Amino acid sequence: MPRNPYGIVHHQCVIGGLHHRQPYNPYNGRHTAAGKPQLCMNLGPQGHKQNREACMTGIIDYARTELRPFSELPFNEIDALIIATLIYEDVANICPTLMLDEQQQSGSFATRIRTFEPKHPLIWLKGLWHPAMESISLKEANQELHRSIDTSEDDKPHEAQMVSVIDPHLTHTLFEEAGNNPRFTGIQLGAVVEHVNRGEQTQFAAATFQLPDGRNRRNPTHKGTMVLSFRGTDDSLIGWKEDFNMAFQYPVPAQRAASAYLDTVARLWDGPIVLVGHSKGGNLAIYAAMNADAKVQNRIRHIYSLDGPGFPSEIVTSPAYRRIQPKVTKIVPSSSIVGMIFETPEPCRVVSSDSDGIMQHSAFTWLVDGDQFVTEPDLSSSSQLFNEELNHWVGALTPEQRERAVDALFTVLHSNGATTFSEVMSNFPASIPSMLGAFVGLTPEDRRHLAEAVPILIKAATAKHKTDSANAKAAADADEPNGTPATEQKNEPNDKPTDV
Repeated sequence: MPRNPYGIVHHQCVIGGLHHRQPYNPYNGRHTAAGKPQLCMNLGPQGHKQNREACMTGIIDYARTELRPFSELPFNEIDALIIATLIYEDVANICPTLMLDEQQQSGSFATRIRTFEPKHPLIWLKGLWHPAMESISLKEANQELHRSIDTSEDDKPHEAQMVSVIDPHLTHTLFEEAGNNPRFTGIQLGAVVEHVNRGEQTQFAAATFQLPDGRNRRNPTHKGTMVLSFRGTDDSLIGWKEDFNMAFQYPVPAQRAASAYLDTVARLWDGPIVLVGHSKGGNLAIYAAMNADAKVQNRIRHIYSLDGPGFPSEIVTSPAYRRIQPKVTKIVPSSSIVGMIFETPEPCRVVSSDSDGIMQHSAFTWLVDGDQFVTEPDLSSSSQLFNEELNHWVGALTPEQRERAVDALFTVLHSNGATTFSEVMSNFPASIPSMLGAFVGLTPEDRRHLAEAVPILIKAATAKHKTDSANAKAAADADEPNGTPATEQKNEPNDKPTDV
């Protein structure tokens, strides 16, 4: 299989032919029984188009069929998206938790002295200086979340902690597939933190997934890679409000919590560190790394921001940001909205999605080919236009005006007593009179700023992706021998942050 100049392996049908969107079926099983991806042959444009459906899948299918251990197929970008999505499950009720201002039982030396095990003195002695993270396996977590011992059915209904427009059953299914796959079952899950405070206008959640890639064969998770996963925005209006607060406030409480979480986990346990996050979680992952001390930063191997917002221009040009920038991989869908908020200096990888507009933000719509994402040559015109218009709107307002505009928006959304995004959507027709009343009650200036911002958001959220013919032409142009590889957005030579 050929490699592109970035060292990323693609199947021939991805770089040798044209990109075609097909409806995504997470249960289509387009892989071999051995769990290794099928090789999609380069059959020319017509054969390629017919064979495309067999090539492209999604993260649920990958979690079910990619059976190779991490020793054979190291942790990759799709694994990062899966772990960044698993944190949306209700793991706080079934996993060991962590207090950011306290040490766990393994953190107290006196406590570890009292746990002397006469049958295993060497293990106990090692535990005095290198305590293990209190955790449960992903397999055990799956059983706790979804199945009773005496049945194979999902008989433990519960809600996923995510935006209501995303089908929660997809999150449950992803967790079940990963919990039954040998590649993921040995991952240890612990150090869960959840914090929602309406007074502080903050929503934060994180967990640590320890990979079985350590050198100890008896205990492969010992000093294995710790993947810290930061949850994105959930269904609460508090979480959405905090996202919008980033337009005028830095740092927001969730960013400070992410920094404290990384510092706590790195202090308590040894091992390499990878940071992942989807949506707001990607922003939190970068912020935590940027504000960690030098010893912790040296342990960080990689940072994945998966359609996460960027940062203000004065932050992305700071020495602190530039120190960790080489470790950052930012991946966005072609019609990205959330990932286009604020500025991102590093190149973005653009992935294909089987959906449109704001629904491309869902990780379940991102297309996978083998152990890589299906990439696109460029962002859609709607995504680039949204970035330009939003930056223009934000730049035209003072921080105080932005704060009033955000407060005005959420005054309208809260007007019918809703506390979650799903409540706003489900009661929307009946809520129109109260919303209009709240809007009329705003100051003329706040009404004007809100009236300018809402059309920008609506236009981007409802945008359609490019036609297949436009995609075909763009992909063909990207394969020109002397052309710049188009799966990443490049900075200008002067190294100034781009709008992407």
